Amino acid sequence: MLMLGLALLLATAADMPRGVPDDDACVALDERGERYPICFDPGDGFVVGMHTRLSGSAMAQAVRTGVHIRSGRSSRSKGSPWFNNHRLLGLEAWDGEQRGLTFTAYDGTLRRHLEEGFILVPTARPARIPFPFDVTVALRLGHLERRVWEGPGWTLETGRLGLLLDPMRAETERVWFGVGPVAGHAVRRSREGVSHTVAPFTELMFDAGVESRDGLWALRASGLAGWSIGIERGLHFRARTDVGLERVVLAVADQPVVLQVSGAYVHRDAGLDRRSEWTANVGLAVRVFGAR
Repeated sequence: MLMLGLALLLATAADMPRGVPDDDACVALDERGERYPICFDPGDGFVVGMHTRLSGSAMAQAVRTGVHIRSGRSSRSKGSPWFNNHRLLGLEAWDGEQRGLTFTAYDGTLRRHLEEGFILVPTARPARIPFPFDVTVALRLGHLERRVWEGPGWTLETGRLGLLLDPMRAETERVWFGVGPVAGHAVRRSREGVSHTVAPFTELMFDAGVESRDGLWALRASGLAGWSIGIERGLHFRARTDVGLERVVLAVADQPVVLQVSGAYVHRDAGLDRRSEWTANVGLAVRVFGAR
């Protein structure tokens, strides 16, 4: 069912127009008069990269791959635009003393921009209450983490759904800031057995980002904090946040090569033992088909 849903999502995204329109300012001419792109879309492309990963005192070399799709369309009823970002089949694997990997089947946000936001109260005399927010659905499916040095076992977040409000209401896909409650379910399997945790909208999430118009710079940040309910262990508070900066440093055959710097902190939720830890990454990635 998961793979079927991903296939349908890809087919739908392929039929949608690109989130960034063609722009003459993003095309230059060489000495022969041939056109080549000078702008790049951080939300599109097949990404392959290598980076150095530092976690505590352990350093490792890591590889990262994934498919990024940015799409947009207008609502048939009111013409309100959707700004959608899809990240599929994301894999990160690292070696060294703390060998491990993470895999995410799907991670995406779907934001609807409302030019005039209202809440309709359908009483005898219908009333409209101002609603000055864009609405974002943040969805993640199938996030697996395997940390070999912890011994046999794994952590699987089967699904996570966030309902976010964006007070910035940007009329572009290049700026966003959504915050709201999130629900999810996770499974941990270790030597002691299997444990389940659920968060029935008892956690708060934010997702924010800003990109330059030419796509050469991109800054993103996200975070989550709140209480999950363990079927075996009761309430548990956790928090995590991460921030990442990208800069296109050059392009090879019109495909951007990107410098990536990122960091993350996890509070009482890392690995099988729910550790608190921080990580930092720096490296290069190629984003194939990432030109605007």
